[in-house]
Formats: sequence, structure tokens, C-alpha cells
Amino acid sequence: MLGPAISNEDRDVCREMYREWPFFRSTIDLIEMALAKADGGIAAHYDRHLVGPDLHDLGRELRSRLARAGNAVMEITGHARLLEENAVLRRSIDVRNPYVDPINIIQVELLRRLRQVGQAPAHDPDLVQLRRALLVTINGVAAGMRNTG
Repeated sequence: MLGPAISNEDRDVCREMYREWPFFRSTIDLIEMALAKADGGIAAHYDRHLVGPDLHDLGRELRSRLARAGNAVMEITGHARLLEENAVLRRSIDVRNPYVDPINIIQVELLRRLRQVGQAPAHDPDLVQLRRALLVTINGVAAGMRNTG
């Protein structure tokens, strides 16, 4: 369990600001959208396959902070789930993930293979093909994520 993301006093002040101040509400809503699009499981997959063991603790810490940030936003908004009041966007993300997640997994494999190729000449056909495929995955993920990547 992560524990409370913010103190009770701070939560109450933030809830009031969320209700009363349109700028703050808009900022929290944008943060909520970005957090809803983030996927700690996919990030962990990148870590497992592309990051050295000496940095795994950092990845775990960042994913923990992601979860705490989501909890803090839900405490402020009073939502039980991120984007609870934006059913269209929530549904869009839920529908998108089964398509974007495999692209992320392919991207991890392409990055792994590019690292294996190492110092191959720039014109090496395998290297050119891997780079093109990587660009396709980058564009695919960016298109799927829309305004955050």
C-alpha cells in the first residue's frame, strides 16, 4: 500500500481549490488525463528488457510516484478512478490500449535488437530495416497516445 498521497489538510484545501478555481481545476484535469494514459506495466516491461539492473530501483520508484500521483489526483477530484467524469476519454483509452500495448512491446524488441547490432555500418540493410521499424513504432505509439507520449 502506498499510503496517503497528501495530508488531510492539504487534500481539503486542494479539493476546495478544485471546486472554486477554474485554472486549478483545468490543471488537475489535464494531469489526470496524462496519468490515465500512463501505464506502469508497460514502463516496467521497458525496464525489464532495456534497463540495467542497477537502474531497476529507479524505475520502481518512478512507477511508485506515478501511482501516488494518480492517488493524489483522485483524492483531490473525489474520483474513484482516473477520468471518472470523462467517460468518452476513459473509453477511448481503454479501447486504444489493446492496440498501443503491442506496439510498445514490439518497440522494446526492436530497441533490444538495435543494441545488439551495435557498431554496424550505417548502410547495413538489417540496421536500416530495424531503424525504419522503430520509427513506425514511435509514430504508432505517438498516434495512439495523441497528446501525450
